[in-house]
Amino acid sequence: MENRYSCRSSVYTGYTFFRKISAALAGFLPGIMLTQIGYVPNIAQSDATLQGLRQLIFIWPCALAIIAALTMGFFYTLNEKRFALIIEEINQRKNKEMATEEKTASVTL
Repeated sequence: MENRYSCRSSVYTGYTFFRKISAALAGFLPGIMLTQIGYVPNIAQSDATLQGLRQLIFIWPCALAIIAALTMGFFYTLNEKRFALIIEEINQRKNKEMATEEKTASVTL
């Protein structure tokens, strides 16, 4: 795919936006989850609350890690061959840009 425009600022803006959203969710979701399992601070917790805490600490992170690993396994298609093709395409673009710049520089002199 060829694109004549540099999109570095758009990529960084998107990265920063999603980083801030994930930080907000990381602060918000645990509070909601603790409320859902019936956690009340500074008192002895019920068996159901303790079971809910165990799930929040172990089961959910493990399940989400497995989902992330499966997603990466199925949809992340970067392998050695594809990586080599990408590097080759980048080098071709650089060489093309350098040739164009040299041609432009020689014409303007």
